[in-house]
Amino acid sequence: MSKQSSKMGLWILVDALLLLAIVVIIVFIVGQTKLNNKNNDNPLKNPTDTVSPSVTTPSPTEKLPTPTATTAPDPSPTQAPTEEPTPTPTDAPTPTPTETPVIKENATCYVKTANIRKGPGTNNDVVQVKDASGKMVDAQLTLNQRVEIIKLESEWYHLYAIVNGQKVEGYVKGTFITPDQNSGIPSVKTETELPVVNTGAYAGYDTIWREWWYGSNTTHTIPKPAYKNDMTAQFPKYGAYYADLTATNDDKVMYLTFDCGYENGYTSMILDTLKKYNIKACFFVTKSYLEQAPQIAKRMKEEGHLVGNHTVTHPQLPKLSVQKIADELNGVKYYFQQVTGYDLDPYMRPPQGDFSETSLKVQQDLGYKTIFWSLAIYKDYVMDYQDKVETYSTFVRQHHSGCIALIHAVSKTNAENLEKVILFLKEQGYRFGTLEELK
Repeated sequence: MSKQSSKMGLWILVDALLLLAIVVIIVFIVGQTKLNNKNNDNPLKNPTDTVSPSVTTPSPTEKLPTPTATTAPDPSPTQAPTEEPTPTPTDAPTPTPTETPVIKENATCYVKTANIRKGPGTNNDVVQVKDASGKMVDAQLTLNQRVEIIKLESEWYHLYAIVNGQKVEGYVKGTFITPDQNSGIPSVKTETELPVVNTGAYAGYDTIWREWWYGSNTTHTIPKPAYKNDMTAQFPKYGAYYADLTATNDDKVMYLTFDCGYENGYTSMILDTLKKYNIKACFFVTKSYLEQAPQIAKRMKEEGHLVGNHTVTHPQLPKLSVQKIADELNGVKYYFQQVTGYDLDPYMRPPQGDFSETSLKVQQDLGYKTIFWSLAIYKDYVMDYQDKVETYSTFVRQHHSGCIALIHAVSKTNAENLEKVILFLKEQGYRFGTLEELK
């Protein structure tokens, strides 16, 4: 073959290759165009979406799903969702003070110190309301206040109540609630059946209402009674005491007693101080105190203190029937055994110092010595007066041998000053006796 022929054959081969390349490119472009058209026809495919790594891209030979009338299109940003969103949990709205409540006559709260809690449990914070001055204070139910029960949750009532003119919602422990007859509200109180007393046996005793008090002095001698219709001379007949009348200055003795109507957070501090100086005292407890602080009451007994009776509901005893007086004392007695496992000691303190000849006799017949006092701290039970309470100075002015001192355990001032009082009395030559010494 000539050189010219070889050159011509090379050009023919090059032209054929170029033509083949052009055909391949055209076929590829056409095929890709058809594939894109098919993808654009799929309503489940958003052109702007990228394929998720977990999704397999269909091969050209796979048949794509055929659109149907029930297939939902991709929602656009402005399209409303087709399902209700899951509601975000929110706190229950606080009842509006101006809202007119419907207070059903279905329950009564019989303890003045029943705080309304934010949740069912003794450790929850209490609900607060504004007082007349605008200050936030704890929401407390008053004696025999009507409330609207929402429901019973375990041992707690979920309720609405009116406090300081404001409707509040919260929880109160069931032991503070007395359902009305036929209210349909179950009671969570587990009462021991109380014994019936022979009320006719007390017909010969007077029912004159007396309120114990004494005339204080600074001579450090036992003070004289200072109440109307004085019957102190008959105290020995009924096992009642306001001081140890047999005490002498040669054996100066002080009896520390604490009234515990409810737990206000200071009794443990008092117990710590008494333990530090190995002093035994007597604590007079109500049933509501035992409901609030059974472990503290148990600690009193475990550390060697006497625990006496201060009644179930802290009433004015001479205004009650004989049976009611007995119920007030027996209710604490049996409940104390139930929650602490100990027997209550045979001493009782009349709430507010109120008594009559009948009440003294009933108390004696139930096995109690009635314990009044010959030294008391002015208004130490009033919470708004705590910064003015004169715990220490009262003992400095009024101490005397045979003194039965009344101290309210709800007082922060009393708890904080107790050690100082003890040290002062020790310097004055006092020992600390127990009520078992009273003759």
